Amino acid sequence: MPSDENDPDDDQPLRDIPLSLDAILDILASERRRALLEYLWGKPDNSGSFEEATKYTITKIGRKRGVQPNHDDIQVDLQHHQLPKMADAGVIDYDVRSQTIRYHETERLEEAYEKVQELTDD
Repeated sequence: MPSDENDPDDDQPLRDIPLSLDAILDILASERRRALLEYLWGKPDNSGSFEEATKYTITKIGRKRGVQPNHDDIQVDLQHHQLPKMADAGVIDYDVRSQTIRYHETERLEEAYEKVQELTDD
């Protein structure tokens, strides 16, 4: 179906569209995506480098599981699966050339994250 030229939503950036509950739960379903969010929330301006995010994720998962995950496996997964999924949802921007990630504040996602953390801390 062709788009209506007068439809103001046609050019609306994805990050300006509220996330659905399903999208929020999908993002939070991954331990690696939750670690990425934690890393970004702890950084000034909610942004940081891909390499630092990878190291943070490896450390976080390693401490929880008692076994250090393989750096290359985590790095490939983050770059090719986790970051694109989060970028597609409008939660982050990921600049491949500069290797920087920037989180866009999303109140509903942050509130849901807190509730998920209560469940995972048990």
